[in-house]
Amino acid sequence: MTRKIVVVGWGLAAQRLVTGLLAGDQDLAVTVYAADGPDAYDRDALPDALAAGTAPAPLAVPDDARLRLRVGVRATAVDRMHRVVHGTDHQVQPYDALVLATGTNPVLPPIRGLRAGGGGGGAAAEDLLPGVLPAHSAADFRALATAARDASRAVVIGGSATGLRVAAALHALRSADPDRPPLPVELIDQMPATPEITPADAYFELRQAGVVAYQDCRVRSVEEGPDGSLAALTLADGYRLTADLAVVTCGTAPNVALAWTAGLAVARGIVVDDTLRSVSDPAVYALGACAEHRRVLSAARDVVEAQAEVLAERLSGRDRTRTYRGVGAATGAQARARAMAHAGDVVAEAERVLKAAVA
Repeated sequence: MTRKIVVVGWGLAAQRLVTGLLAGDQDLAVTVYAADGPDAYDRDALPDALAAGTAPAPLAVPDDARLRLRVGVRATAVDRMHRVVHGTDHQVQPYDALVLATGTNPVLPPIRGLRAGGGGGGAAAEDLLPGVLPAHSAADFRALATAARDASRAVVIGGSATGLRVAAALHALRSADPDRPPLPVELIDQMPATPEITPADAYFELRQAGVVAYQDCRVRSVEEGPDGSLAALTLADGYRLTADLAVVTCGTAPNVALAWTAGLAVARGIVVDDTLRSVSDPAVYALGACAEHRRVLSAARDVVEAQAEVLAERLSGRDRTRTYRGVGAATGAQARARAMAHAGDVVAEAERVLKAAVA
Protein backbone atom coordinates (compact mmCIF):
# COMPACT_ATOMS: atom_id res chain seq x y z
CA MET A 1 0.00 0.00 0.00
CA THR A 2 1.39 3.40 -0.99
CA ARG A 3 2.30 5.57 1.98
CA LYS A 4 1.21 9.19 1.43
CA ILE A 5 3.63 11.79 2.82
CA VAL A 6 2.80 15.49 2.59
CA VAL A 7 5.46 18.16 3.13
CA VAL A 8 4.53 21.81 3.70
CA GLY A 9 7.38 24.12 2.72
CA TRP A 10 10.09 23.99 0.09
CA GLY A 11 13.39 25.16 1.50
CA LEU A 12 16.63 23.44 2.48
CA ALA A 13 14.96 21.25 5.14
CA ALA A 14 12.19 20.05 2.83
CA GLN A 15 14.58 19.47 -0.08
CA ARG A 16 16.94 17.39 2.06
CA LEU A 17 14.02 15.40 3.47
CA VAL A 18 12.44 14.70 0.07
CA THR A 19 15.80 13.69 -1.40
CA GLY A 20 16.30 11.24 1.47
CA LEU A 21 12.77 9.85 1.22
CA LEU A 22 13.16 9.10 -2.48
CA ALA A 23 16.66 7.64 -2.18
CA GLY A 24 15.26 4.11 -1.87
CA ASP A 25 12.62 2.13 -3.75
CA GLN A 26 9.92 2.29 -1.07
CA ASP A 27 6.30 2.60 -2.14
CA LEU A 28 5.80 6.29 -1.37
CA ALA A 29 3.81 9.20 -2.75
CA VAL A 30 5.39 12.52 -1.69
CA THR A 31 3.44 15.75 -2.14
CA VAL A 32 5.11 19.10 -1.46
CA TYR A 33 3.36 22.45 -1.01
CA ALA A 34 5.83 24.79 -2.75
CA ALA A 35 4.01 28.10 -2.36
CA ASP A 36 6.99 30.26 -3.35
CA GLY A 37 7.84 28.41 -6.57
CA PRO A 38 9.40 25.20 -7.87
CA ASP A 39 12.95 26.07 -6.76
CA ALA A 40 14.28 25.44 -3.27
CA TYR A 41 17.17 27.57 -1.99
CA ASP A 42 19.75 27.44 0.77
CA ARG A 43 19.30 30.81 2.50
CA ASP A 44 22.89 30.74 3.81
CA ALA A 45 24.20 30.87 0.23
CA LEU A 46 22.13 33.89 -0.83
CA PRO A 47 24.52 36.64 0.44
CA ASP A 48 27.42 34.97 -1.42
CA ALA A 49 25.42 35.01 -4.66
CA LEU A 50 24.65 38.70 -4.07
CA ALA A 51 28.35 39.52 -3.60
CA ALA A 52 29.24 37.63 -6.77
CA GLY A 53 26.52 39.40 -8.75
CA THR A 54 25.02 36.08 -9.83
CA ALA A 55 21.53 34.63 -9.57
CA PRO A 56 21.01 32.34 -6.56
CA ALA A 57 21.50 28.70 -7.51
CA PRO A 58 18.49 26.50 -6.63
CA LEU A 59 18.91 23.17 -4.91
CA ALA A 60 18.52 20.01 -6.95
CA VAL A 61 14.99 18.61 -7.26
CA PRO A 62 14.75 14.80 -7.38
CA ASP A 63 13.50 13.59 -10.75
CA ASP A 64 11.12 10.95 -9.45
CA ALA A 65 7.60 9.97 -10.45
CA ARG A 66 6.72 9.58 -6.78
CA LEU A 67 7.22 13.32 -6.18
CA ARG A 68 4.50 15.91 -6.82
CA LEU A 69 5.25 19.61 -6.33
CA ARG A 70 2.16 21.75 -5.83
CA VAL A 71 3.82 24.91 -7.10
CA GLY A 72 2.23 28.18 -6.06
CA VAL A 73 -0.21 26.47 -3.70
CA ARG A 74 -0.11 27.47 -0.04
CA ALA A 75 -1.39 25.17 2.70
CA THR A 76 -4.12 27.03 4.55
CA ALA A 77 -5.39 24.51 7.11
CA VAL A 78 -4.79 21.03 8.48
CA ASP A 79 -7.72 18.78 9.37
CA ARG A 80 -6.03 16.39 11.78
CA MET A 81 -9.18 14.34 12.38
CA HIS A 82 -9.53 13.38 8.71
CA ARG A 83 -5.80 13.73 7.95
CA VAL A 84 -6.12 16.14 5.03
CA VAL A 85 -4.46 19.44 4.13
CA HIS A 86 -6.45 22.30 2.60
CA GLY A 87 -4.74 24.56 0.05
CA THR A 88 -5.31 27.88 -1.66
CA ASP A 89 -6.43 25.96 -4.77
CA HIS A 90 -9.48 24.77 -2.76
CA GLN A 91 -8.35 21.14 -2.99
CA VAL A 92 -7.73 18.73 -0.13
CA GLN A 93 -4.67 16.50 0.10
CA PRO A 94 -4.88 13.34 2.26
CA TYR A 95 -1.82 12.19 4.17
CA ASP A 96 -0.54 9.32 6.26
CA ALA A 97 2.30 11.48 7.56
CA LEU A 98 2.44 15.27 7.47
CA VAL A 99 5.78 17.12 7.73
CA LEU A 100 5.86 20.84 8.51
CA ALA A 101 9.00 22.47 7.13
CA THR A 102 7.61 26.00 7.08
CA GLY A 103 10.86 27.71 8.09
CA THR A 104 10.81 31.29 9.34
CA ASN A 105 9.30 34.67 8.59
CA PRO A 106 11.29 37.93 8.62
CA VAL A 107 10.68 40.17 11.61
CA LEU A 108 10.48 43.90 10.93
CA PRO A 109 11.58 46.27 13.70
CA PRO A 110 9.23 48.94 15.09
CA ILE A 111 10.62 51.86 13.08
CA ARG A 112 8.41 54.85 12.31
CA GLY A 113 7.82 55.30 8.58
CA LEU A 114 9.07 51.86 7.60
CA ARG A 115 5.88 51.17 5.68
CA ALA A 116 4.45 53.23 2.87
CA GLY A 117 2.01 55.73 4.34
CA GLY A 118 3.97 56.15 7.59
CA GLY A 119 3.28 52.80 9.28
CA GLY A 120 5.61 51.18 11.76
CA GLY A 121 7.15 47.74 11.93
CA GLY A 122 5.45 44.38 12.15
CA ALA A 123 5.78 40.72 11.32
CA ALA A 124 5.03 40.92 7.60
CA ALA A 125 7.13 42.38 4.79
CA GLU A 126 4.43 43.75 2.48
CA ASP A 127 3.83 47.43 1.72
CA LEU A 128 7.29 48.60 2.72
CA LEU A 129 8.36 52.09 1.74
CA PRO A 130 9.96 52.02 -1.75
CA GLY A 131 13.70 51.64 -1.24
CA VAL A 132 13.26 49.48 1.89
CA LEU A 133 13.78 45.76 1.30
CA PRO A 134 13.95 42.62 3.46
CA ALA A 135 16.73 40.07 2.95
CA HIS A 136 15.11 36.72 3.60
CA SER A 137 14.05 34.77 0.52
CA ALA A 138 15.67 34.24 -2.88
CA ALA A 139 13.13 36.67 -4.35
CA ASP A 140 14.22 39.28 -1.78
CA PHE A 141 17.86 38.90 -2.81
CA ARG A 142 17.01 39.16 -6.50
CA ALA A 143 15.15 42.40 -5.83
CA LEU A 144 18.04 43.59 -3.67
CA ALA A 145 20.59 42.93 -6.44
CA THR A 146 18.47 44.94 -8.88
CA ALA A 147 18.02 47.85 -6.48
CA ALA A 148 21.72 47.95 -5.53
CA ARG A 149 22.85 48.45 -9.14
CA ASP A 150 21.55 52.04 -9.20
CA ALA A 151 21.67 52.89 -5.48
CA SER A 152 23.89 55.75 -4.33
CA ARG A 153 24.06 54.83 -0.62
CA ALA A 154 22.81 51.78 1.31
CA VAL A 155 22.07 51.16 4.97
CA VAL A 156 21.74 47.67 6.47
CA ILE A 157 19.51 47.59 9.57
CA GLY A 158 20.48 44.70 11.83
CA GLY A 159 23.82 43.36 13.07
CA SER A 160 23.07 39.64 12.84
CA ALA A 161 25.38 37.28 10.95
CA THR A 162 23.11 37.76 7.92
CA GLY A 163 23.30 41.54 8.30
CA LEU A 164 27.10 41.52 8.33
CA ARG A 165 27.24 39.29 5.25
CA VAL A 166 24.66 41.36 3.36
CA ALA A 167 26.56 44.58 4.15
CA ALA A 168 29.83 43.10 2.88
CA ALA A 169 28.07 41.69 -0.21
CA LEU A 170 26.51 45.04 -1.10
CA HIS A 171 29.86 46.79 -0.80
CA ALA A 172 31.53 44.17 -3.02
CA LEU A 173 28.74 44.09 -5.59
CA ARG A 174 30.35 46.63 -7.95
CA SER A 175 33.95 45.51 -7.42
CA ALA A 176 34.08 43.86 -10.86
CA ASP A 177 33.02 47.09 -12.61
CA PRO A 178 36.07 49.41 -13.01
CA ASP A 179 33.87 52.26 -14.22
CA ARG A 180 31.77 52.47 -11.05
CA PRO A 181 32.89 53.09 -7.46
CA PRO A 182 31.88 50.65 -4.70
CA LEU A 183 28.46 51.20 -3.17
CA PRO A 184 28.83 53.10 0.14
CA VAL A 185 27.31 50.89 2.84
CA GLU A 186 26.58 51.63 6.50
CA LEU A 187 25.38 49.04 9.02
CA ILE A 188 23.24 49.78 12.07
CA ASP A 189 23.35 47.15 14.81
CA GLN A 190 19.95 47.34 16.48
CA MET A 191 20.96 45.23 19.49
CA PRO A 192 23.70 45.58 22.15
CA ALA A 193 26.87 43.87 20.98
CA THR A 194 27.55 40.41 22.40
CA PRO A 195 30.30 37.94 21.46
CA GLU A 196 27.69 35.47 20.22
CA ILE A 197 25.80 37.90 17.98
CA THR A 198 28.34 40.48 16.80
CA PRO A 199 31.93 39.24 17.26
CA ALA A 200 34.48 42.02 17.42
CA ASP A 201 36.65 40.42 14.74
CA ALA A 202 33.66 40.30 12.35
CA TYR A 203 33.10 44.04 12.78
CA PHE A 204 36.82 44.71 12.36
CA GLU A 205 36.85 42.81 9.06
CA LEU A 206 33.71 44.65 7.97
CA ARG A 207 35.34 48.03 8.64
CA GLN A 208 38.48 46.94 6.84
CA ALA A 209 36.31 46.13 3.81
CA GLY A 210 35.02 49.70 3.78
CA VAL A 211 31.66 49.31 5.51
CA VAL A 212 30.86 51.85 8.25
CA ALA A 213 29.30 50.06 11.24
CA TYR A 214 27.36 51.66 14.10
CA GLN A 215 27.17 49.40 17.15
CA ASP A 216 24.69 49.63 20.04
CA CYS A 217 22.52 52.03 18.07
CA ARG A 218 18.96 52.04 16.81
CA VAL A 219 17.05 53.50 13.87
CA ARG A 220 14.30 55.78 15.15
CA SER A 221 12.55 56.65 11.90
CA VAL A 222 12.64 56.36 8.12
CA GLU A 223 12.16 59.49 6.05
CA GLU A 224 10.19 59.56 2.81
CA GLY A 225 11.45 61.76 -0.01
CA PRO A 226 9.45 63.97 -2.40
CA ASP A 227 9.15 61.10 -4.87
CA GLY A 228 7.59 58.82 -2.25
CA SER A 229 10.65 56.61 -1.78
CA LEU A 230 13.33 56.33 0.91
CA ALA A 231 15.39 59.48 1.47
CA ALA A 232 17.05 59.12 4.88
CA LEU A 233 17.12 57.33 8.23
CA THR A 234 17.31 59.00 11.63
CA LEU A 235 19.11 57.25 14.48
CA ALA A 236 18.06 57.29 18.11
CA ASP A 237 20.66 59.98 18.92
CA GLY A 238 19.29 62.24 16.18
CA TYR A 239 22.01 61.55 13.62
CA ARG A 240 20.61 61.52 10.07
CA LEU A 241 21.85 59.14 7.38
CA THR A 242 20.91 59.88 3.78
CA ALA A 243 20.26 56.71 1.77
CA ASP A 244 18.16 55.48 -1.12
CA LEU A 245 18.38 51.78 -0.15
CA ALA A 246 17.73 50.24 3.27
CA VAL A 247 17.95 46.50 3.90
CA VAL A 248 16.21 45.02 6.95
CA THR A 249 18.06 42.03 8.44
CA CYS A 250 16.88 42.26 12.05
CA GLY A 251 15.97 38.63 12.48
CA THR A 252 13.37 35.96 11.90
CA ALA A 253 10.63 34.13 13.77
CA PRO A 254 9.51 30.51 13.27
CA ASN A 255 6.55 30.22 10.91
CA VAL A 256 4.14 28.34 13.16
CA ALA A 257 0.81 29.79 12.01
CA LEU A 258 -0.37 26.60 10.29
CA ALA A 259 0.63 24.44 13.29
CA TRP A 260 -1.01 26.80 15.77
CA THR A 261 -4.34 26.91 13.90
CA ALA A 262 -4.23 23.11 13.68
CA GLY A 263 -4.06 22.87 17.46
CA LEU A 264 -0.51 21.52 17.67
CA ALA A 265 1.71 22.30 20.64
CA VAL A 266 3.67 25.47 19.91
CA ALA A 267 6.13 27.23 22.22
CA ARG A 268 8.62 29.32 20.27
CA GLY A 269 8.47 26.67 17.54
CA ILE A 270 6.51 23.49 16.87
CA VAL A 271 7.32 21.23 19.81
CA VAL A 272 8.71 17.85 18.71
CA ASP A 273 10.21 14.83 20.46
CA ASP A 274 13.33 12.81 19.60
CA THR A 275 11.55 11.27 16.60
CA LEU A 276 10.78 14.82 15.33
CA ARG A 277 7.09 14.01 15.80
CA SER A 278 4.76 16.64 17.18
CA VAL A 279 4.00 15.98 20.83
CA SER A 280 0.32 16.61 19.97
CA ASP A 281 -0.19 14.26 17.01
CA PRO A 282 1.70 11.06 16.04
CA ALA A 283 0.98 11.66 12.33
CA VAL A 284 2.52 15.16 12.22
CA TYR A 285 6.25 15.95 12.17
CA ALA A 286 8.33 19.12 11.95
CA LEU A 287 11.94 19.88 11.13
CA GLY A 288 14.22 22.78 10.39
CA ALA A 289 13.86 26.33 11.65
CA CYS A 290 10.19 25.93 12.64
CA ALA A 291 10.80 22.90 14.90
CA GLU A 292 11.57 23.22 18.62
CA HIS A 293 13.44 20.15 19.88
CA ARG A 294 14.37 19.98 23.56
CA ARG A 295 13.67 23.72 23.84
CA VAL A 296 16.16 24.46 21.06
CA LEU A 297 15.43 26.24 17.78
CA SER A 298 18.03 26.14 15.03
CA ALA A 299 18.25 26.81 11.31
CA ALA A 300 21.92 25.81 11.06
CA ARG A 301 22.76 23.65 8.06
CA ASP A 302 24.18 20.76 10.11
CA VAL A 303 21.07 20.68 12.28
CA VAL A 304 18.72 20.74 9.28
CA GLU A 305 20.62 18.00 7.46
CA ALA A 306 20.79 15.77 10.55
CA GLN A 307 17.06 16.15 11.18
CA ALA A 308 16.21 15.48 7.53
CA GLU A 309 18.33 12.33 7.51
CA VAL A 310 16.68 10.95 10.65
CA LEU A 311 13.16 11.75 9.46
CA ALA A 312 13.76 10.35 5.97
CA GLU A 313 14.94 7.05 7.46
CA ARG A 314 11.92 6.83 9.76
CA LEU A 315 9.19 7.85 7.30
CA SER A 316 10.55 5.71 4.46
CA GLY A 317 10.58 2.67 6.73
CA ARG A 318 14.28 2.00 6.22
CA ASP A 319 15.00 2.52 9.91
CA ARG A 320 12.03 3.25 12.14
CA THR A 321 14.26 3.31 15.24
CA ARG A 322 16.31 6.36 14.26
CA THR A 323 16.11 9.28 16.67
CA TYR A 324 17.46 12.79 16.76
CA ARG A 325 19.20 13.89 19.96
CA GLY A 326 20.69 17.12 18.66
CA VAL A 327 23.82 17.85 16.65
CA GLY A 328 26.97 17.22 18.65
CA ALA A 329 25.09 15.51 21.47
CA ALA A 330 27.56 13.35 23.32
CA THR A 331 27.00 9.95 24.79
CA GLY A 332 27.55 9.46 28.49
CA ALA A 333 30.92 7.83 27.83
CA GLN A 334 32.03 10.69 25.60
CA ALA A 335 30.96 13.29 28.16
CA ARG A 336 32.86 11.48 30.92
CA ALA A 337 35.95 11.21 28.72
CA ARG A 338 35.84 14.93 27.98
CA ALA A 339 35.39 15.76 31.66
CA MET A 340 38.38 13.59 32.62
CA ALA A 341 40.51 15.18 29.91
CA HIS A 342 39.53 18.65 31.13
CA ALA A 343 40.35 17.69 34.71
CA GLY A 344 43.74 16.41 33.56
CA ASP A 345 44.43 19.70 31.80
CA VAL A 346 43.53 21.66 34.95
CA VAL A 347 45.85 19.52 37.09
CA ALA A 348 48.69 19.86 34.58
CA GLU A 349 48.28 23.65 34.47
CA ALA A 350 48.23 23.84 38.28
CA GLU A 351 51.46 21.79 38.48
CA ARG A 352 53.11 24.07 35.91
CA VAL A 353 52.19 27.20 37.90
CA LEU A 354 53.43 25.70 41.18
CA LYS A 355 56.75 24.62 39.68
CA ALA A 356 57.24 28.07 38.19
CA ALA A 357 56.51 29.66 41.57
CA VAL A 358 59.04 27.42 43.35
CA ALA A 359 61.70 28.12 40.74
